[in-house]
Amino acid sequence: MADVEALLRSTMRRHATHAPVGPDLLAAVHARSHRIARRRRTAVTVLAAVAVPAALAVSVLTAVPRDAAPPGSVAVVPSTGTTPVSAPASSSPAATPPGQPPPALRLVPPASATPVFPYRPVFTPIGGLAAPVVTLVDGELTAYYAADDPVRGADVTIRVSARAPEFTDPGRPFHQTPQRVRGHPAVLRTVVMPPADRLSLYWMEGAGQWVRVDTDDTLTDADVVRLADALAPAAVPVVVPFRFDVVPAGMTVNTSTDSEVAFGVSAGAPAVDCTLLAPRALTGPTVRVGRYAATLRRTGAAATLTVALDDLGATLVVVVPARYPVTNADLIRFARGIQVTSQAQPRPTG
Repeated sequence: MADVEALLRSTMRRHATHAPVGPDLLAAVHARSHRIARRRRTAVTVLAAVAVPAALAVSVLTAVPRDAAPPGSVAVVPSTGTTPVSAPASSSPAATPPGQPPPALRLVPPASATPVFPYRPVFTPIGGLAAPVVTLVDGELTAYYAADDPVRGADVTIRVSARAPEFTDPGRPFHQTPQRVRGHPAVLRTVVMPPADRLSLYWMEGAGQWVRVDTDDTLTDADVVRLADALAPAAVPVVVPFRFDVVPAGMTVNTSTDSEVAFGVSAGAPAVDCTLLAPRALTGPTVRVGRYAATLRRTGAAATLTVALDDLGATLVVVVPARYPVTNADLIRFARGIQVTSQAQPRPTG
């Protein structure tokens, strides 16, 4: 149970402090760092992942018809890229009066379409860019474009957020220059670090929307500005690891990566978290979730349902914070209605 307990502690700590995380983005940055190192024949320097808190209103994932799998099962389903949806806004939970217990978690069918990443680069820098991988982490949409040419090219990451970027580069020298992008004032921030300086160009595109482009100095300042200036409207779907038969009423998805979906009432708030992990043995008394064995544990912090997806070589962990009381039957019903898509990748654990 050590891995599950670590996951629970990590999930609750993340939401308690309102601090965003991005394991998938970090992995992408690691890969980028390795490419830069090979290109310049220098030692690899792992870059610190920078995550920006956000409060985008996003939507939750749509259900897949149950005839796609045997009743009561968690099945692999094809990913169509047009599925995330949200519960009706009218289902939003009201504030709990002082001295009264919070309302029980209600499960409702999914309802509306998810937002998608709204831009695509028209100007392609030297070396070209691969198709994007789009994720949502604590309300921030991120499109990661790997360089097609690891020698001449550079990876590009584009972020869309409701809040201005915040940077944490302790001890790193940097300088900033004013720019103009898409008719808006912008800032180009250059952080000096080996093996490649990091470039970040950011601006307010409109009310409630900040856009940020990150790359390295393999591209010139003019290249970065040109790429940003030529962004075109698009509708690129986020990675969807799960589909849902029912979702928590009044909550939206504030995280969707290849291994995790989290529902909350706002970005950073304690959330119902669903994570796909590498397989491990269950310990303790078991319950049934469809055809799968599972364990259900309750603490003062949360209810945790761990489902052994033996035929998929993975483990599904569903964590519901204690502030959202849920019955055992509803927790099992929620997990039973989750289908694992072809985009899902179990997160490795130690």
